[in-house]
Amino acid sequence: MNPASQGKTLWEMFQERLHGTGNVAGIAFWNPLALAVGSPVLVPFANGPEFAGHDFTVQEIREYTRRIGGQNFRFTDYLLRGVSTRSFDTADTLAVRLRIVPNAAGSHDSLLLRRYDEFAFAEDFLAVLKDTTRVFEVTDDASGARETFTRINDLLDSFEAAVLVVAETSADGSDSSKQTTGLKVEYWDYWRDVDIGAGKTAQEFLFPEMNSETGWFELWRGREFFS
Repeated sequence: MNPASQGKTLWEMFQERLHGTGNVAGIAFWNPLALAVGSPVLVPFANGPEFAGHDFTVQEIREYTRRIGGQNFRFTDYLLRGVSTRSFDTADTLAVRLRIVPNAAGSHDSLLLRRYDEFAFAEDFLAVLKDTTRVFEVTDDASGARETFTRINDLLDSFEAAVLVVAETSADGSDSSKQTTGLKVEYWDYWRDVDIGAGKTAQEFLFPEMNSETGWFELWRGREFFS
């Protein structure tokens, strides 16, 4: 870590990064897929039939920075908009995130997440996330079946992250424009094993995220991305 940064909070360092250049020339950010806002993204059928018949483009890029053990770790979400090629109706548009997370092998893991729910701040829901059981249950509205998720690696605490919100990029996606803003969020990570047949299972993930300023909750749910 830069000695000049010692004693500063993650958010303070983030604000210096965001405003240190006057936010005129743009800010470099972690863009592992080298995509620009407006880039098309192919989502193969192997990711699920619900994505078929949609054309996806990058609407926004969000770089998350969190501090663990005195070190900063980043991952990037590509916010995708999937337009139905059958109806072109806005009601059939899909909101998807392609999450890219560095791994220990020096490469990265990719998750395809759909917005599962969103709502204003609710104290009782926050209490569920902070429950020491580390368990989160989802009930299917149609069947009433319950699906149980547990915290990844049995963690108890949430993560706090400073988020660089990139609404516009250079043509090659190498840096952001002056439209870049910042968010402070708190999020929790859960997973479960899903039976996919033939004696095999796959991991499904659920990420509740709360905007630290507004209290707005978003829940993102999905699995490994197959490109």
